[in-house]
Amino acid sequence: KNTSEYKVQSAKNNRLPDISLSGQYMHLFTTTNVDIKLPMQSSGGGMGVEPSQLLLGQASASVPVFAGFKIKNAIKSNELMVDLSNLQIEATKENVVWQAINLYFGLYKTQRSIDVLNENLVRANQRVKDFQNFLDNGIIARNDLLRAKLQASNVQVAIDEAETQYKNINYRLNLLTGQDESKIVHVDNVETLKTINQNSQDYVNRTDIKSYDVKNQIADSQIKIAKAAYYPQLAVSAGYIAMDIDKVASVTNATNVGVGLKYDLSSLYKNKAEVEIAKAQKLENEMQKETTIDKAKVEMNEAFQKYDLAKKKNNVYKEAVEQANENYRIVKDKNDNGLADTDDLLEADVQQLQAKINQVVGDADEQLAIYEYYYTTGILLENVQ
Repeated sequence: KNTSEYKVQSAKNNRLPDISLSGQYMHLFTTTNVDIKLPMQSSGGGMGVEPSQLLLGQASASVPVFAGFKIKNAIKSNELMVDLSNLQIEATKENVVWQAINLYFGLYKTQRSIDVLNENLVRANQRVKDFQNFLDNGIIARNDLLRAKLQASNVQVAIDEAETQYKNINYRLNLLTGQDESKIVHVDNVETLKTINQNSQDYVNRTDIKSYDVKNQIADSQIKIAKAAYYPQLAVSAGYIAMDIDKVASVTNATNVGVGLKYDLSSLYKNKAEVEIAKAQKLENEMQKETTIDKAKVEMNEAFQKYDLAKKKNNVYKEAVEQANENYRIVKDKNDNGLADTDDLLEADVQQLQAKINQVVGDADEQLAIYEYYYTTGILLENVQ
């Protein structure tokens, strides 16, 4: 952004006068002859002298008055480049926010899964103690105890894996947000967002589409800059000259003011290619914009379908939790009364555990899908506190 702003200032500087100072000293050889013709002299000839040195100093200033609108359009083009830089900054910020949201939800899902697993581990360890007592009293076979211990071990491994994943996500989030790398982030809950509908799809807020609109305006300015060569250039100039020729003359206070006109006739046939290049760049930009719009429509539609699927899956997960809880309760009662074996109990326990984890993930994925939809429609920053 700073580079673009400096370019704007540089373009504006072209409207300022060009001021220059110069001085020269020249040694003249003795072979130099100066013949001064003055009006009062007779026609018989001049006065021959042999100067040995020449001193010359001058100052000049030139202010452009008209340059075919080149300066004006150059300033506008660079101002538009600042706007383009701002859009790129906004796009970068939006992308970072989206990454942070993904990591944040990743932490939430992992943390909640660990909570569910720890609850299940308490029950699994208690089951191992109960089965040990049953074995000691000859109620169950030893392999039932081994299966209970194996299931408790599997839950512990799942907890260890989830905690490792949590640490990795936590570390990435800290790096992304510039926080202390060792900071532990706890996510108690995620914000519940309202539902969305497909009719709200609109790509006009996307920074990539906005960028092409600005690029089109820049292309228009570049075309006008290229056409500026077809116009004459007009400038006002002023100057001061001081000169001393040894033994001949001394000139001081020689000031001058004038108007300069320049017209490069060769530009009438040489500049056509530059104008066509600028027009072709604008056409290429318009075609790229159409391609980007199609891509945006695809991304928005896929994001909405992803949200719709996540919502349907989450509804199923909520029902599954109720079913798994009831199933475990029934199987547990049967097992306590000797009507269901250990395999049935452990299977019901795994099903209940998986159903609870699925619901945790389902809730988070439904909310994350809404954020993703906001991201694809270019309104993510407006919906993030």
